[in-house]
Amino acid sequence: MPELFENAFNHASIGMALVGLDGRWLVVNAAVSRIVGYSEAELFALTFQDITHPEDLEKDLAFVAQLLRGEIEDYQMEKRYFHKAGHMVWVLLSVSLARGTEGQPLFFISQLQDITGRKEAEIRILSDADEKQRRYDGLRASTLEGSSAEEELVTVCPWTKKVRDGQQWVPLEEFLSRRLRLKVSHGMSDEAAGQMIDELHRPGEH
Repeated sequence: MPELFENAFNHASIGMALVGLDGRWLVVNAAVSRIVGYSEAELFALTFQDITHPEDLEKDLAFVAQLLRGEIEDYQMEKRYFHKAGHMVWVLLSVSLARGTEGQPLFFISQLQDITGRKEAEIRILSDADEKQRRYDGLRASTLEGSSAEEELVTVCPWTKKVRDGQQWVPLEEFLSRRLRLKVSHGMSDEAAGQMIDELHRPGEH
């Protein structure tokens, strides 16, 4: 590498790497090692596939295939690497392909920007939003249940022995027969009506 490019490569604040067509790390700067936790020597024994999260690997390889076929000149994606310590790190990956004088693919030029902090903040925000939505849905369901229960309450006038049915007052016997499907064939005594009214007014049973 020319000296100027080599200095820029080695001291860049973001990760920079040259990656073989088979995925092997060929050249890495200090920032790459800092992001994924592996030393330069350890990375040379690995491929990018080895440390890429399985859920992101298929998309990454699809882009690689497009690069090799000449369908795209570069690509950018957010992906996860497994850190040497075992946790995941999010990176914004930018990749282009270096070609020889006859157009043959030589190696990939990769840039890695650590975005773990931003992604974790986004996940927390989405999680908080989901929790707020669940609480709202629960409160709304409780409110609807309460409204439904109120609509089912029966209003009874104990003096006239009539029941409010919508906008009308109907005799208790008619209400029992029509709405509650109880058959009352010989009228109802004042004592029985009073007991029924007490039952209708008893809290927690309607």
